[in-house]
Amino acid sequence: MKNYSLTLQSPVSDSYRCQKAANALDIDTAKKSVHKFSVDADLDSDYSIGVIVGASGSGKTTLANNIFGDDCFKEHLDPNVPVIEQFPDEYTYDECASMLGGVGLTSVPCWIRPAYTLSNGQRARAEAALAMCSEDGIIVVDEWTSVVDRTVAKVMSHCIQKHARRQGKRIVLCSCHYDILDWVQPDWVIDCNKQTYEDMRGPKKKGTSGLSSKSGRSAATRGDTLASITI
Repeated sequence: MKNYSLTLQSPVSDSYRCQKAANALDIDTAKKSVHKFSVDADLDSDYSIGVIVGASGSGKTTLANNIFGDDCFKEHLDPNVPVIEQFPDEYTYDECASMLGGVGLTSVPCWIRPAYTLSNGQRARAEAALAMCSEDGIIVVDEWTSVVDRTVAKVMSHCIQKHARRQGKRIVLCSCHYDILDWVQPDWVIDCNKQTYEDMRGPKKKGTSGLSSKSGRSAATRGDTLASITI
């Protein structure tokens, strides 16, 4: 197990509106806003899929940068090139079509137009398909399924976990959606809301245990986004 800790600080504005908002919660604007995060996790043992989950603002992206490096998030989609042309040369046409279909991007016109013409949801699916073909040692994807509906999210999540395990890849997904835990069947989960780590490998494997989609959505709805905030 290794400890992963970070402290984020930012000044609090003393403008009129900010003062009004701060006074409503008895916040001292003379002090900095501080967010501290600490969790013990085993990320060195073999795994295929890891998930960093939590509500927006809970520190997922910063934590991933802290663990995997500042350049861990890479954009694989070139907006000026058709998606079907962006797969590695060794991929056959059928393999490219299968990858795109697997993430729910089944519209052939979307494959052959420049990628900048795609909608946000279509780009997210294309980016996911290309990310799965990356040769990086660890593939880290931010905002997983945040701009697609939950049916497409389920398809994408099922596809990426199957691909990771079949191809022996390591993929880490950062998401604000707890429902993906049921679909990607992760080997480990870091919950930024609760600042907890759960290892899903071994006999209990492939259950979400205390990190159920129901309880996760409830936490997000309540606004329990940060386990430790001091002003």
